[in-house]
Amino acid sequence: MKVLASILLIVILFVSSQAQWANPSPVRGQFGQMTSAKLNSIPDFVLPAIYSDRTAHPLPAVVNHETDAVAKPYMPPVNWCIDGWCCSNASGTSFSYDYAVQTYYKITSASAGSSPLMTYNYTYHFMNSANQSTGGDGWMYVESFDILKATGGLTSTDFGGFDGAVDQTNAWSSGYDKYYRAMKLRVNEYYKIDPGTTAGDNMIKQVVYDYADGSPAGAILSFQANSESMPTSTVSGRKVLTGLGGGGGHALSICGYDDNFNGGSWLCQAHWGTGDYWLPYSMLHSGAPWYNNPSGNNHVMFCRIKKDYTPKFTFKVTVTESQRNQICLMVGAANSTTATQPSVSKDFGNAFNYGGGSIPMCGSGKSSTMEIGFDLTDFASVVSGGQGTFFLKVLSKGGSGQVNSLALEDYNGASVREIACSQTNVNITSSTVLSVPWTGSVSTEIEQQKTLASHQGNGLSATMSPSSKTVQFSFPGNAMRSATLQIKNVSGRTVLTKACQSAGTASWDMKDYFGRSVSSGTYIASVNATGVDGAVRELSTKVLVK
Repeated sequence: MKVLASILLIVILFVSSQAQWANPSPVRGQFGQMTSAKLNSIPDFVLPAIYSDRTAHPLPAVVNHETDAVAKPYMPPVNWCIDGWCCSNASGTSFSYDYAVQTYYKITSASAGSSPLMTYNYTYHFMNSANQSTGGDGWMYVESFDILKATGGLTSTDFGGFDGAVDQTNAWSSGYDKYYRAMKLRVNEYYKIDPGTTAGDNMIKQVVYDYADGSPAGAILSFQANSESMPTSTVSGRKVLTGLGGGGGHALSICGYDDNFNGGSWLCQAHWGTGDYWLPYSMLHSGAPWYNNPSGNNHVMFCRIKKDYTPKFTFKVTVTESQRNQICLMVGAANSTTATQPSVSKDFGNAFNYGGGSIPMCGSGKSSTMEIGFDLTDFASVVSGGQGTFFLKVLSKGGSGQVNSLALEDYNGASVREIACSQTNVNITSSTVLSVPWTGSVSTEIEQQKTLASHQGNGLSATMSPSSKTVQFSFPGNAMRSATLQIKNVSGRTVLTKACQSAGTASWDMKDYFGRSVSSGTYIASVNATGVDGAVRELSTKVLVK
């Protein structure tokens, strides 16, 4: 028995040390059906439990990002029109994702220019086979989200513009710095919501209203519909979608809603340059088909970005290839400096994954040599013991090319450390692997220190304890029976509600309902206190978080 156990242990160790590369994500052709496995892999959005209390968190009857004073400055241009077939990426990349980036980082549309800040061409050109008329069915914003989750998105400035700009039809961008900036804007996750019920409606409304996390500008969501000859009408001066078309696939963006209009309707941007459309809730309740959707009904999706994210490890890669659709680029890591195979690996969705047409790396008539940046931070836990090896793998179906150079960029210290791969000018074969061993330390995330300017308000004082990063409130409490502290942002949305201590004190750790540190700004703290005499008193003060 001991011998058998020893043999079994040896086999387990051998298998673990010979971990194989995962197969790259399959590439779906235009108008090809999304698999059930892929649809099921997209997490269902779950509304946080705090929203079950609709007295504390009421939903307004109307939300319109195009007119709301807080949301409007970050809205992509309302009448902005896609050029070509990339409807899906306009809905996902240049609206849902673009809006998430702009609202969080306070980048107004005026400063971004006359087009969205984030160009859909970045993701679209990985999928359109170097032909502007392919790769744009409504399912493809899912592929866009996958790319944005893996690489982040290039701005229109870094990419070089939108359709119509010179030489952008087939372009892939070259330049490590561009990809490094994009990494900081990676999607953290994207979610699906089934709108077939009132509960689904309320989840969508909550996300539109405040992102379901208290964000004052809310979010934009995407969905797909059969779009050929969609019938419309006019109701009270508004354009209304009265049905779906007979085929095709088109993605639309939900930018608001109105419970009081036409039985309740979503405010949609169709990305046809024809302004707003209103879609009755009932059309999605009916299970309106999503083109080639294996589940047979519709879904609404949205994404969340990684906030204040900075990569810890990256690759700087220079590749030459005559036919970019013949290669797939992958990365991996292992926790040993002598490893020859990774213990974990990943690709980058549809980016650099046998796509972009049978043309040079940078595009038709452009250079075959491209400099790329890849984020390796997902592997930080693998090398957290202070040593490891990072891998680059190039799979090839044909063509000709080489990996000119590879370097690991380590951002864990006070300054970036570059470790060059000893292998250079390596010819690309059917399976080419390069590696960079690493030793060092992985930095831990450090919460940004926030300071508080103390204020004295209507009987309610606020002071900060620097050591604990906690705001201490005090108020006349000798005759108080109960008291509740409420924190709101300047837009009037509730950040936190909690019971106060009985002795006339309360504390706030500058975090919201979800345990996340609040952003800098002014907050209104109020205490609703009930005295022993039954009288209700409200005390308030301003709190400035820097």
